[in-house]
Amino acid sequence: MSSLSPKSPSPGVTISLTMLARLGDLGPEGRILDIGSSGGSFPGAELRCAAVAIDEDRDAFQGPAPPESARRWRVLGQAERLPVASASIDVVVCSHSLEHFVGYGRALDEIGRVLKPDGRLYVSVPNGYALCDAVYRWVYEGGGHVNRFRRDDVIRQIGTRAEVRLAEWKKLYSSFTYLHTGRHLAQFPLPGLPARLKMVARLPHAVAAAAHHGLYVGTRLLDRALGTGLALYGWAFWFDRSAGPAIELPADINVCMYCGAGHPPESAQRPGRLAWICASCQARNRFWFS
Repeated sequence: MSSLSPKSPSPGVTISLTMLARLGDLGPEGRILDIGSSGGSFPGAELRCAAVAIDEDRDAFQGPAPPESARRWRVLGQAERLPVASASIDVVVCSHSLEHFVGYGRALDEIGRVLKPDGRLYVSVPNGYALCDAVYRWVYEGGGHVNRFRRDDVIRQIGTRAEVRLAEWKKLYSSFTYLHTGRHLAQFPLPGLPARLKMVARLPHAVAAAAHHGLYVGTRLLDRALGTGLALYGWAFWFDRSAGPAIELPADINVCMYCGAGHPPESAQRPGRLAWICASCQARNRFWFS
C-alpha cells in the first residue's frame, strides 16, 4: 500500500475552526504544507500566506486547479519523501491523515525536517480504540485506516520524531457523518466500494437515518449519564518547537451530522432551544450543551 492512502470520507469532523483561525495569523511570506490533503483540509479559508497541498493520489485533486494568484498549489508526492526544502515551512497540517500513512514514522521525520526552527504542526487523528473509529472501520472495511492511535502514545511519537512539543489540544467529537456520506457514495458504481457499505446503502432511508440519529443522540446521552466517551472521535493537537505546558482548549460537542463541521455553542445559529443550523452546510441539527 502506498504511503499516502486516499482518504475515505472523514469520520465526522473537519479541521477544528479554533485551530484553523491560527493559520490566518501567517503573513504573505508564510508557507503552509497540507500533507495527505485529499481535496484540501481548509476549503474556502481566507489565507494571506502560500499553501501547498500534497497527496499521492491523483484523484484527490479533482476539479480545476486554483489560480496562480491564489498562491495555492497541488503537488503529487509521498509523505516519507517530501519534495520540500529543509526548514522552509511555517505550518504543517496533517488533518485526519496520519491514520492513513503506512510509513507514518518516516513521515514524522520528514515533517521535522521541513519545519522552520519556529515552525508549528497541526495534527488531528481518531482515537483508534473508540466507538466512532470501530464503526467506521467496520462499514468501510478498514477505510484506509492503517494505524490506531492512543492519545499519549501519538503525542510521544510526534514529539520525538518531528522534534516538537505539544502546545494546545482539544477533544474532537463525532457525528458519524460517514454513514450519511457513505449512502450517497454507494449510489454510484465506484470501483472497490466496500460490500458492507453497499449493504448499509440498501437499507430503507428511514431505517438508515434512524440508525444514524440513534448513534449521534445515544452516544451523547450515555456520555452525559455515565461519563463515558462514546461520542469522542479523537483529538486535535498544535505542536511547536518551544512550547510550555500544554493547554486543553474547549471541545465543540455540536458537530454537523451531514458535513462533519464542529461549532462552538456560542457561535451556533439557534432557530430553537433544541436545534442549531450548521454554518458550513446550513443543515439543521440537534443542539447540545457542553
